Amino acid sequence: MAGHTLPSAVVVDVGQLLDPYRPGHRWAVVEANMAWFSHAYAADPARVLDVVLRAAGPREHIQPRDLAFERH
Repeated sequence: MAGHTLPSAVVVDVGQLLDPYRPGHRWAVVEANMAWFSHAYAADPARVLDVVLRAAGPREHIQPRDLAFERH
């Protein structure tokens, strides 16, 4: 999938696509947002806090994979 191309502190909203002509459902990405634009809804609050802290933490804690997303 495309997860490796996203920053580690991103929130992805997903939803179900229902097709009346096919049984079952499929998942679809609705939107991707910065961590502070999200709400916890049904998510694990501890994991939500981890993402927000990773997004707002000190620069010296930035992971190498996130350096391309850093703003000065």
